[in-house]
Amino acid sequence: MKIMQMAKWFILSAAVAVLAGVPALRAEDAEAVNYRPFSIGVDASTLGAGVSANWRFHDHFGAHAGIQFFGYSKDADKIEGIAYDTDLRLLTEPLALDYYPWSGNPFRISAGILLNQTRLKGDVPQDPIAGRTLLNIGANLYDSSAIGNLNLKVESKAISPFISVGTSVYLDQAKRWSISGELGIAYTGTPDVTLGNSGAPIAAPDLALEIQQIKDGVWKVYPIVKLGVGFSF
Repeated sequence: MKIMQMAKWFILSAAVAVLAGVPALRAEDAEAVNYRPFSIGVDASTLGAGVSANWRFHDHFGAHAGIQFFGYSKDADKIEGIAYDTDLRLLTEPLALDYYPWSGNPFRISAGILLNQTRLKGDVPQDPIAGRTLLNIGANLYDSSAIGNLNLKVESKAISPFISVGTSVYLDQAKRWSISGELGIAYTGTPDVTLGNSGAPIAAPDLALEIQQIKDGVWKVYPIVKLGVGFSF
């Protein structure tokens, strides 16, 4: 009888202990996650500074989006031998699908597009003294005092496909804060180029040749190197 009572007390005590421990185990399990599905971050890259958002909706699949911006001005920027005063604007919005080869691992392979509004504007002011500034446009020399201001605009294609690989290093056990990195390449193709002037007309063959030379001198691919800090939830 005593043995039966002791056994009952032992079983009851064990059951109480297990039930008491369940909330603690669940709390630990909630923190011991492989990954958190949503993250937001700030980053700096060859596309500029930006913000991004990631959604890992499956062990092996996710998506991310963001916006990157950078602006820069330079005087006497040589383009095909002509010194322009230029203003560069990098503005892109990446949209991508992500593939995670290993469940629970942050390494990913991404494929997507850049919504691309990157633009370069250049200006060569008119020189009022005849013969002082000669510009080699196409196959001929032109006096800037005659042709007036020379204006250049180079615009990227609206959509640029890209591929990349990326990963994150978590800074805390709960996997909320992380440092991320990404390497990739975008195909930007041949840009749209316009070249005009405010004075005497430039011969059409020379304009066409100059525009083609500018197009040929622009990279058709663009490297993506990115570092960021993120918060996951």
